Amino acid sequence: MKLHQLDLNLLLALDALMTQGSVTRAAESLFISQPAMSHALNRLRAFFDDPLLVRTPQGMLPTSRAQRLHLGVQQALRLLEQQLSEEDEFDPRQSKRRFVLCTTDYVECVLIPPLIQRLSKLAPGVTIEIRILRDTLPEAELASGEIDLVLGFDEYMQVPGYLGKETWLTEPLAGLVRATLELEEERITLDQLIEMPHVFHSPLGTSEASLDRYLQSLGHSRTISVNSQSYMSAAAIVSQSDHLLVLPSMVAELLANHWPLKSLPLPEDVPDYHLNCVWHPVHAQQPALIWLKELMKELVSPV
Repeated sequence: MKLHQLDLNLLLALDALMTQGSVTRAAESLFISQPAMSHALNRLRAFFDDPLLVRTPQGMLPTSRAQRLHLGVQQALRLLEQQLSEEDEFDPRQSKRRFVLCTTDYVECVLIPPLIQRLSKLAPGVTIEIRILRDTLPEAELASGEIDLVLGFDEYMQVPGYLGKETWLTEPLAGLVRATLELEEERITLDQLIEMPHVFHSPLGTSEASLDRYLQSLGHSRTISVNSQSYMSAAAIVSQSDHLLVLPSMVAELLANHWPLKSLPLPEDVPDYHLNCVWHPVHAQQPALIWLKELMKELVSPV
């Protein structure tokens, strides 16, 4: 038996006939005429070479073949209905959806905590899985839906033009130093950027950052004494040394509130960070994904 030889509309007719036990009621349930339903039944009988429904004094009774068919047809129709209607709505309060975000520890520190707080009220059944963004954008995982969104900075990501991309946040860099370090000014000067030893936070193993390109444009460079892939270890090093850690200002403030550190502004012409959200266009119209993106943008925009 070949599926392509069967008019799939006949499966709807079979389900209605089996459910209603009457040609007339089955026709009414599908909003078609009784003759049209009778014609559908005859086509089903011819295709399956079985009477399927037999007229008796007790009404139309299904054959054993029809009973077996109906179980599978009913499951297939319900599954198809579920798949086709899944995109029509997203109810966060009832959803058990798991979202997978691929990002850096910056987003884990700044955005994920308030996101989890909001989800606990708006969507208590929704869960978040964090995967650490490496030096290669996970294009295949975005295409398959294994990863829903990628959140990262321009200097860490080269985003192909076919992917969806929005800049959610533009943030200045700041300098983090130990709280007791005495400086002439309450900011980091260009000379200090050049002269002070740096702890370089490099979560993706990147050897160059926007700050380095900025210094190079002025004919200068900095000295990186320590390369760390963790904000916490970088902060610990700076709190016990005369090193400088340059990082996004919100993370600098967060660390300064929990470590014996102080956050200082950099020269005004140092370029800002741009936090981008990246997704695959195949999944762009998913109501669940649209909902999550809007929620996360709300959390980012006030700062």
